[in-house]
Amino acid sequence: MATQRLRIAACLSSLVLIAGCNSAGTGGTSTDDLVKNLEPGQQVQVAERDPTKNLRAFCPRTIIRAGTETYRTYENGVSKDDPGALNSLKYQATVREVARECNYTGDQLNIRVGIRGRVINGPTGATGTIDTPIRVAVVSTAKDVLYSQLHQVPVSIPEGGSTATFSFVDGNIFIPAPEKENLVIYVGFDEGPPEGAATQ
Repeated sequence: MATQRLRIAACLSSLVLIAGCNSAGTGGTSTDDLVKNLEPGQQVQVAERDPTKNLRAFCPRTIIRAGTETYRTYENGVSKDDPGALNSLKYQATVREVARECNYTGDQLNIRVGIRGRVINGPTGATGTIDTPIRVAVVSTAKDVLYSQLHQVPVSIPEGGSTATFSFVDGNIFIPAPEKENLVIYVGFDEGPPEGAATQ
């Protein structure tokens, strides 16, 4: 048992080196065109270029918000702040790559955001399906929220497996064409407020 826990701990610490063994996506939409051949943190930009309107070449940068790149679930009754919580870890999900594509139509901007990540199981050896809560938001530098959507992205680890990759595209972002280059796209896991906390 001790040897197994040491092996799993090593896997957790070297998540970036683990190869995925299956994937989950959404409908017929693929992230291949958005995240293919990207290193983590790199981005692509596709925008309609209009020489009369320079902003038609503007596509907001995509940022994985600090502190939201990892999502962990534990056995029932265990909190992440409990002593020895990692021993009760069921799954750890990580956002690895993000990309975006922008297309202007009239006075509207449509943004497609592609996300790729990985889930591994913890010392509990849990398998099955986990719903990963991923939020995509478009915010102005004035902190105005133009778009915010929480997606539950299912990822399945097969029986006897230890890891799975996932990819997801949010293609439903439609906002007014910006008048300034003052927008940013945030991506990350959103676990919601603590149990019992008030929501807005």
